[in-house]
Amino acid sequence: MNKLSVFLTLHISCMSCCYAQNNIGPRLLGMGRNTAAINDVWSINGNVAAVNQISKTTIAVNYIKYNFDNELSNQGFTALIPLKNTYLGFSVQRYGISVYNEINTGILLTKRFGQKLSIGIKGNYHQLKINNYGNKNGYTINLGIHFQLNPQIGFGIYSINLTNSYFQKENINSEIPGSTHIGVSYQASKKILIATTISRFSSHYHDVSLGLEYQILEEIALRTGISAKPFKQYVGIGFCAKKLTLDLALENDKNLGYIPQIALGYAF
Repeated sequence: MNKLSVFLTLHISCMSCCYAQNNIGPRLLGMGRNTAAINDVWSINGNVAAVNQISKTTIAVNYIKYNFDNELSNQGFTALIPLKNTYLGFSVQRYGISVYNEINTGILLTKRFGQKLSIGIKGNYHQLKINNYGNKNGYTINLGIHFQLNPQIGFGIYSINLTNSYFQKENINSEIPGSTHIGVSYQASKKILIATTISRFSSHYHDVSLGLEYQILEEIALRTGISAKPFKQYVGIGFCAKKLTLDLALENDKNLGYIPQIALGYAF
C-alpha cells in the first residue's frame, strides 16, 4: 500500500473524531477545544463572533505537527482588524502531505451591537488536491453569535459549513466537515477562566469539553482541558511580552498520539 493509501485510510478513520483540518490555535486547543465562548484571535476559525474584545490589529501564525507521519502538518495564518464596532478578518490554513493537501481561506465580518451582543459571518474557499486525482474546490459559510451577559459570564453558539457542502468530482467525493457548537465561559477571578462547550458534528456524534486557564503571572498563563468523545487531554502555556504572544499546546489523541502546536501573535 502506497503512502497516499495509508494516509487516506487513517485520515478517513480519524476525520469524524478529530477534525484536524480546522486550526483553532493553541490557546483554545490547550483549553480542551473550547471555541464557543472564549474571545481569541483564532476564533476566526471557530466562533467568528468571539473576536469582539480584540482592540488592536492582530496577526498570528500557527504550526501543528503530527508525530505519526514526519511529513503531515497543519499551518495557519490569521489577521484581524478592529474598526470601532466592526471587525474584519482573514485566515488561511493548509493541512496534509505532499500527495494530499487541503487549503482553506476565509474572510470574516463581525459586528458588535452594544457592549453585549456580537454576530459574525465568514465565507470560506476550500481546495482539495490529491495526486493523480486532480483538484476540487468548495465554498462554505460559518456563522457565530457571542453574548456577554456580564463581565464574568459569556455565551457563544456557532456553526461551521452551514451549506453542508462537499467536494465532488469524478474521482473525489469528500466531505467538508461541518459542526455546531454551543458553550459558556466563566471568569471566576482575575486569574481563572473556565469554559465548556457542547458540540455536534456532521457525522452525527456529540462531544463535550471542559477547559481551564490560570494566569499565574501577568505574562504567563497555564491551560488544561478534556473532551469526552473520544476522551482526550490537553495542556498548554502562553507567554505575553508587550505586543508579542507565544502560545504552545499539546493534544493527546488515542489515534494520532501526542500532537504539539505553536503559535506566534503580534498586536500592532
